[in-house]
Amino acid sequence: MYIKRVYNNNVVMVDDAGTERIAVGKGIAFGRKRGDMVDSASIEKVFTLDDPTQLSRLERLIKGIPSEYLLIAEDIVAMLRRESDSVIDDSVLIALTDHISMALEREQAGIICDNPLLFEIKRFYGREFELALKAREIIRGHLGIEISEAEVGFIALHIVNATMKQRTDHLMLSIKMINGILNTVSETFGLTYDEGSVQYERFLRHLQFFSQRVLDKSIAQSEDTFLFHLGKDQYPDALECTERIGAHIEQEYGCVVSDAEKGYLVYHIANLVHAPHADASGESSVAAGDQQKGA
Repeated sequence: MYIKRVYNNNVVMVDDAGTERIAVGKGIAFGRKRGDMVDSASIEKVFTLDDPTQLSRLERLIKGIPSEYLLIAEDIVAMLRRESDSVIDDSVLIALTDHISMALEREQAGIICDNPLLFEIKRFYGREFELALKAREIIRGHLGIEISEAEVGFIALHIVNATMKQRTDHLMLSIKMINGILNTVSETFGLTYDEGSVQYERFLRHLQFFSQRVLDKSIAQSEDTFLFHLGKDQYPDALECTERIGAHIEQEYGCVVSDAEKGYLVYHIANLVHAPHADASGESSVAAGDQQKGA
């Protein structure tokens, strides 16, 4: 590998048999210039981005940050790939490097960062928040700095974006939509959710993908209306609640919920309301959902 560009003493772009890569290592570029060979023993990490646009973004970013932040982000991405069943693409490396840089600047300057969505993030994206807590440990292991819980919440949002392929602006709307649906169902039927139950987690997972499909018009909604018609006959109360949810979504977000999507909501709501272990007062502590991811 030979050097194509020097960013600083610790980061260079190299040509590796015709492929451009970013190489990081302490003193890797010291005393070297464009065209020089790289000492492979000094390389700590090599980054390959297939998308030229992403490579260009990474180039601009690493010019102004310590190379250690890039290594931290890479360790976090490696952790996500080990512990998540989702495909993590290269774009999250750039987003995390950028956010870690800003978060550490705030922490070191003593700036208190408020995260108004922290409660909802922990409630609706608990799995991603747990991964973000592990990311905090990686940061602390590298730098001895413990970022705040608010910053952990922001990292969790990056993880949601990476695992669900959801735009950031849609993610904010999804959180609001999910909260509204849960409140509507709870208030309509007097339900009390057991947020630690498997059933509730499945229902919540359904709402995460439901909101993504509804908000992103490039994602085709299901066309299978079997559950919708079944709900008309067997669960009119759940269907009525679902129709109110659909009308609110159309008014609030300008998005039409198909009958097929309503059918899945009817199914989940019916399981909540008509659960066999609901108590005599009509309250239930369960939330139900099907096994299909995103259904």
